[in-house]
Amino acid sequence: MGLDITHYKATLEKAEDYTLFYIGQGIYGETGGVIREKFEGFNVDFNHFSKYIQEIDFPTEIESVVIVKGNENLKEVQEHFRSTERIFLVRENEEQLQKTLSDFERNRGYENLKKCFEDIDYMDWIILRYYTVEKKEGFYFKSVGEQRKGMNGKFYQKFCKGNQHMFAHKSDFDYALTCVDHYWEGDSKERVRQRKEEFKKYFVDNFESGASFMFVSY
Repeated sequence: MGLDITHYKATLEKAEDYTLFYIGQGIYGETGGVIREKFEGFNVDFNHFSKYIQEIDFPTEIESVVIVKGNENLKEVQEHFRSTERIFLVRENEEQLQKTLSDFERNRGYENLKKCFEDIDYMDWIILRYYTVEKKEGFYFKSVGEQRKGMNGKFYQKFCKGNQHMFAHKSDFDYALTCVDHYWEGDSKERVRQRKEEFKKYFVDNFESGASFMFVSY
């Protein structure tokens, strides 16, 4: 997978519905949320984000359904999900899909449940989740900067060992900047300089105390 570094900021704005399902499952995506009872992996305590702590939506999934984009993709999509028990619905057109969903929800008793669609353009399917929501103490967050690889061994020594993978101090961001270095064989001095400028712009200069944290995935 390689190294992925994301600059997240806590926010009072509600996250995208489908990313709420990442709560307690690791942090990734453009938006998401953290709740107090599942707060772990940070090098600060929960109250570090006190300005953004509120009652946030915490979903409980009742069932998820795979909507296949066209009958011609059904076999391939079923093969992709072969290791899980799934319900597959086919979308030929929007009118047909709405009728199929209405019939499915009526038969399942899902008419009053919340639902969200996770639709990635290049995939041949959509994940539809039916869920309930309860309010829990936490905070929402959003991505404001990203970098892949491009770090030297000092970065791995400091940030890629132990159980912590979220770092919220300004000193963490400053130290990470000093680790931006050659990575790929074709890297030039100019490319490394540009990479340092981009990291400084989107991570260091954009740092906000009490809101920013750096998520390291590798």
